[in-house]
Amino acid sequence: MPHSRIALACLTVLLALTVGCGSEPEASVDTSALDPGNYPTAPRDLSALRTADGGAVRESIRLGGLVPLPMDLDSRLVHGRTNFAGHHYTARNPPYRGSGISNLQNFGERVPGLVAGWHTGGSRRAKRTFGLDVSVGLLRFTTPDQATHAMHVLADASAEQYPPKQPLEIPGYPVGRTYLTAHDSVQSWTAQGEYLLWAFVSDGIATPPDPAPLLAFAKKLFDRQFELLRGFTPTPVGELADIPIDDLLARTLAAERPGTLEDVTGTYTVPAALHLESRPDLTRRAFQDAKVDLIAYAGSRVYRAGDSAAAGRLTAFLADQTPPGYDPIDAPPGLPDARCFREDPGPPQSARIILEHRCYFSYDRYVAEVDANQPQDLAQRVSAQYLLLANDSAG
Repeated sequence: MPHSRIALACLTVLLALTVGCGSEPEASVDTSALDPGNYPTAPRDLSALRTADGGAVRESIRLGGLVPLPMDLDSRLVHGRTNFAGHHYTARNPPYRGSGISNLQNFGERVPGLVAGWHTGGSRRAKRTFGLDVSVGLLRFTTPDQATHAMHVLADASAEQYPPKQPLEIPGYPVGRTYLTAHDSVQSWTAQGEYLLWAFVSDGIATPPDPAPLLAFAKKLFDRQFELLRGFTPTPVGELADIPIDDLLARTLAAERPGTLEDVTGTYTVPAALHLESRPDLTRRAFQDAKVDLIAYAGSRVYRAGDSAAAGRLTAFLADQTPPGYDPIDAPPGLPDARCFREDPGPPQSARIILEHRCYFSYDRYVAEVDANQPQDLAQRVSAQYLLLANDSAG
């Protein structure tokens, strides 16, 4: 067979295989149909974040990249935490009363010197009380004395409000304040240097309750955390404002409530970002496949993948991980390939008025995740986010 006919035959087979796999030609974006409304479409100025407060948040995110994921300590703990009021803590937004770490109303007055902190957790099952569950908090103070002071004040406040059954000791950490709680969980505050590590470890279905395996897990956590801290170089307090901000953040939508505990604005490495995921085990594999190296969080999320093909795979993964109870909806005008969803309002007699709407789409090597409460607002926010990425690639 002549070479030209062989090449044509191979091309025909290749096209047939592509169509046979269900692939469709990628639809083109119609930028003339995009309506960003009043949302900016040019990169925003990040100078407002170059402050001591903003630097403390970035230092907290640095700590977050150093806090072990619970699933790396026990492979069963694959369910993460997404329901915290905040994952990072600073002097401006310290641990709030009821966070577990603190039962203080006036944290800043009673516990001075907080520089940065991180809060995370993991459980064996989505319903945390059905099996092993752990919550972790790591706080950095200006001096070791302040960390020790915080350990005693926070432990005393908790014991006063929730009297424990008895004191315990984590092997190797005799100076910590560790207790068996009224519900047979292990709770500990342990200071080492300028750091205070808090842990709450429970197993709601252990019969009979036994603190020994919970103490063993806490020891594993403490050993690993303090080992990692030995290789960490904290930013001097006077230099927090100088912690770099990646320009990728300028190409996200701004947070709607900046400066609050709910505001997660920042650029995250993968180890820190996985703490914000409901299934960090699945997300880690997707990030590895897509070669994700940075995620920008603000009023939207932008993931930086290895290339455009990897971004396409990551878009599909994120869309497939949309929580149950979300129904597919049409993409906004101009972006036919966006994967969009709306929260199910529920039965008519108890239908919710405010529903979350969400879209995922890719541009070049970037994947964007955009949320809104109304469909028109979603369309505008998605349009603006696309143009933020398209107006001179983020590098």
